[in-house]
Amino acid sequence: MKNYQALLMTIIGFVITYGTMNGTIQNYISFAGVKNEMTLALLGMMVGIGGILSIDYKKILKALI
Repeated sequence: MKNYQALLMTIIGFVITYGTMNGTIQNYISFAGVKNEMTLALLGMMVGIGGILSIDYKKILKALI
């Protein structure tokens, strides 16, 4: 995976998590229950963390130096 894809995945995952916890996603998606909302927030967080873990930091440091 390229670094820009991993960075984009991280940003999108954490935006979904923040939007779900903040309640702005409820304007667009009607959830059947609280557990569904919590699951979406958890999955968004997992996508964000997966994006952080998939960034190739050696390539970034090599480009900066």
